[in-house]
Amino acid sequence: MDDTNIIIVDDSEDILSALKRELGDEHYDTLLAQSGDEALQILSNVPCKIIISDVKMPVMDGFELLEKVKSLYPDMIRVVLSGHTDVKLVLEIVNERGIDRYLTKPWNTVDLKSTINQCIELYDLRMEVTKLRERLNN
Repeated sequence: MDDTNIIIVDDSEDILSALKRELGDEHYDTLLAQSGDEALQILSNVPCKIIISDVKMPVMDGFELLEKVKSLYPDMIRVVLSGHTDVKLVLEIVNERGIDRYLTKPWNTVDLKSTINQCIELYDLRMEVTKLRERLNN
């Protein structure tokens, strides 16, 4: 999985530092942003397979950010990282907003890494299907 980048967006520097530290031994590069605008700036320069975003952030919340990402980068896997554990809210996020996965704070590092790896595989499979469809249509 060469050239695999993920981006994590959270307004808390402590959360970003902890995630960067816990994911430091993984096979992908982890980029960090403290706001939606910063994330969009990074994404305009560095392709990423996954975006993981907090929900509650000032100026642009995570839902707004993920909607913009969906529009600009429709193939990118979108993951919410939130302290909300309300089952109804989780189902709304995943089903109605087109979010691929939901992670809770505090996170379990093993689950976090497993989820990210599954999302990378999902992205790679989607890209493979797209390539195969293009070959069939030519």
